[in-house]
Amino acid sequence: MPDPPKISCPAPVSVPSPNGQPVPAVYGATTTSLGAPPVTTECTPASGSTFPVGTTTVTCTATDARQRTDSCAFTVTVTPPPRISLTRFLAFGDSMTAGEVVDLNSFRGLAVRDDLSYPTDLRITLASRYTAQTTTVVNGGRSAEAIVNDRAPSRLSSYLATRQYDVVVILEGANDIGSRDSRDIPPAINGLRTMVRDAASRGVRPFLGTLPPENPNGCCPNRGLAWSLVEPFNAQLKAMASAENVPVADVFQAFSGDFSLLGSDGLHPNAAGYQRIADTFFLVIKQNLELPPTASLTGSLPFFALPRRR
Repeated sequence: MPDPPKISCPAPVSVPSPNGQPVPAVYGATTTSLGAPPVTTECTPASGSTFPVGTTTVTCTATDARQRTDSCAFTVTVTPPPRISLTRFLAFGDSMTAGEVVDLNSFRGLAVRDDLSYPTDLRITLASRYTAQTTTVVNGGRSAEAIVNDRAPSRLSSYLATRQYDVVVILEGANDIGSRDSRDIPPAINGLRTMVRDAASRGVRPFLGTLPPENPNGCCPNRGLAWSLVEPFNAQLKAMASAENVPVADVFQAFSGDFSLLGSDGLHPNAAGYQRIADTFFLVIKQNLELPPTASLTGSLPFFALPRRR
C-alpha cells in the first residue's frame, strides 16, 4: 500500500494595496508526493481571490484516492499604502520656489514656470506615494524676495494665519547674499529663525532647505557671483536649524556641485535642478512624517519639539 500523501505549500506572498482596499493575490502552486493516485489538492482561499489588508492564512489540503489527507499552510499579506501624518504643505521662498527659469525670450531673461517648480514636483511625488490620502502643496514663492529687505517673515505670517497648512518648507536666502557681503548672512539667518519659530508656535511643522550651489561663470551679470557665500550661509543655516530642532533638506549636498542642474545664468535651477530639490525635500519629509506601517491616523501623531527659545 502506498504511503499517505505529502503536500508542500508555496512561499508566503506579500502584495500592496494602492488604496487600502482588498486586492486580488496570486500565489504559487503546491507540490505533492506519495499517496494513492489520483492525488487532488485544494487551497482556501484560492489563488486569485481578493484578500483584505493584513495577513490571511491559506490552508492547502492534498487528498489521495483512499481519502487520506495532508495539509500545509502559508500566509498572504496585503500591505496598506504608506501614510503621512501631515498632508497640507506650504512651500515658501523666493524665485527658486516660484519656479523661475532662464528664458532668453523674456525681458528679464527669466520666466516663472510653476509646472517646473519644485513645489509642483514635490506635490506629484507625495501624491504618488501616499495614494490613500490627499496631499496638497501650495507654492508661496515670490521672485526676487530677500528675507530681510522684503520682510519675508511677515509675508510668511500672513500665510500661516490662515491655518490652512500643516507643514512649511522654506528655501530662501539667495537674494540676501547677492550683495556678496558676508555681513548679510547673520541677519538672513535670524529672519529664517523667526520664520521657523512662528510656524512652530502655530502648530505648523517647519522644514528648511540649504541653498543650491551657484556657478560664477553664469551668463548674466550679478547672478551666480555670490557663489563663495553659499557654503558659509548654509553652515549657519544648519547650525540654527539644529538649535531650533528643525529638519534640513541639504539641497547643496544633493546637487554635488553639478552645474548642469542650473540654468545658464548660474543661479536658478533648471527643470532637472528643481526635481532634485523636490526629491531632497521629499526624503526628509518622508523620514520625519511618514507613519509606521501599523500606525493609524486616528492615533497620536509623531512628536516634534518646539524651537528652543533664546
